[in-house]
Amino acid sequence: MSVPFLDLHSLYEEIKDEVRPEFDEILDSCYYVLGPKVAAFEEAFAAIAGTKHCVAVASGTAAVHMMIWASDLEPGSGIILPPNTFTASAEGIVLSGHVPIFVDVDKGSYNLSPSKVEQFLKECESGGRLLDPRSGAVIRGILAVDLYGQPADMAAFEEIADRHGLLLFEDACQAHDASRDGRPAGSFGTAAAFSFYPGKNMGAFGEGGAVTTNSDDLARILRMLRDHGSREKYFYDLIGHNYRMSAFQGAVLGIKCGHITRWNDQRRQAAAKYNELLSGFPLELPSEDPGVRHVYHLYAMHTPDRDKLREFLGERGVASGLHYPYPLHTQPAYSYLGGAKGDYPNAEYNSSRNITLPMFPGLTETQQIEVVNAIGEFFSS
Repeated sequence: MSVPFLDLHSLYEEIKDEVRPEFDEILDSCYYVLGPKVAAFEEAFAAIAGTKHCVAVASGTAAVHMMIWASDLEPGSGIILPPNTFTASAEGIVLSGHVPIFVDVDKGSYNLSPSKVEQFLKECESGGRLLDPRSGAVIRGILAVDLYGQPADMAAFEEIADRHGLLLFEDACQAHDASRDGRPAGSFGTAAAFSFYPGKNMGAFGEGGAVTTNSDDLARILRMLRDHGSREKYFYDLIGHNYRMSAFQGAVLGIKCGHITRWNDQRRQAAAKYNELLSGFPLELPSEDPGVRHVYHLYAMHTPDRDKLREFLGERGVASGLHYPYPLHTQPAYSYLGGAKGDYPNAEYNSSRNITLPMFPGLTETQQIEVVNAIGEFFSS
């Protein structure tokens, strides 16, 4: 029996009777961009994220870019982030005219390490400023990433950011409906970015993203920037972009707001079952920090035999993934930052050893047993 990495069709079957009338309404109204469907989604998702505002945009990449861009940091500011993340995290910094500064992650969670950030900031103190020793950029922000669906230790970063006078951003693109110590992902710091790419826990039928924030001023600027810098049609207070969400995506996401908690509960149940079934194998299984609602966007385990295991699983019809096999500081696009292999050992360990197993709402125990049996066959051989 083959096991897919992700089953989007079954999720569509659950909601198609809700979606089709919404699409008919949009087609009849001809209101295709922003509008009431997007506004209704923004209200519903702000409640999930525990924030005053949700500003819907065209993609998760746009969301990361916009939240940093709208924060009006001095050009060329340094922003700390982890190396083992999708390139959009760093792209948002660069597109905003700033400098990505990598700091290593904690072993186990593979999220940005508060202790390593604190130590790095101490080493950067110079004349009352925080200067990155490589780029010379003045450090003015931190961007923590909620990797694989587990929120980073955002409360610790809030304390660090407050003490050092830094802005704090959250890349929550993999953490819809996750939480830490009762606080939802998306509710920490200055602002948070979410992606609604189809494969995410709460995916659109195409591209989509959002920025959540409690700042009235920031939300007002975000709404202008996504629409060419306009506060009303043909009045431009800012130079912006076309980062508007389509009404169709707003409608789909508004419906999915009512299902996300149940779907994430199914992911958590599947993760617990994997943990039980895989406990006897020489694998490093995912860890869940105390007080965290991990929503398992990805079930990432670690083994030095990652590549051979992945090939073996593929031959037996079991899909798997790599997230992310090459940390950003080793990528050609970021070579100008001066990073090199060996600089961030925990991030590099994660990238060289992680393998992600099938994970989606509705994943059956029979499918999981098929996955685990294939893994057992690999190790026994």
